[in-house]
Amino acid sequence: MSVGSTNSEELIYMSLQAMNSLRDKEAMELLTALLEREPEHVQGQYLFAAQHAQLGMLDQAEAGFRKATALAGDDFPMPRFQLGQLLMVQGRPDEAVDVLLPLTHARDPALRAYANAFIALAAQQVADAVAALHEGLQHPQSIPVLADDMRRLLADLEHSLGDPDEAPAITGAAASMLLSNYQKH
Repeated sequence: MSVGSTNSEELIYMSLQAMNSLRDKEAMELLTALLEREPEHVQGQYLFAAQHAQLGMLDQAEAGFRKATALAGDDFPMPRFQLGQLLMVQGRPDEAVDVLLPLTHARDPALRAYANAFIALAAQQVADAVAALHEGLQHPQSIPVLADDMRRLLADLEHSLGDPDEAPAITGAAASMLLSNYQKH
């Protein structure tokens, strides 16, 4: 595949098409080409990290989300949010809270509530997490697939509230839900 004359926006578009079609190798090649050309391309770094997460390469995903978070600042909060989720999945709730705290002041009220939900989960406060998820889902959703993930998480948490023997913590079993394909939208 020759990408020499393809501009950055076209590479992003083509990589998203490949990701949506489950052509992981092609997506990785396109994103690699983009990042070789433009290493500080925020969306490219984010998608590259998300693709690593989809492939189960969590160490690479973490490094990529950290880099994308540093590059994006407050303008693009999704790398920070996914990094927080990843840290929760890896059983690192204290680190997740540190990463997610800035999102409690995000402009997007749904994302702000979702960050609060994960912070509550980190403290094993499931009822507070449920309340925050309900709040987030009441707002307009800028990323519909994220809302779908939060609805599934909410259902799982509400189920765990009814079963005291069921652990409310987010574990590796939840990784596929929490690191879903919403990075593509």
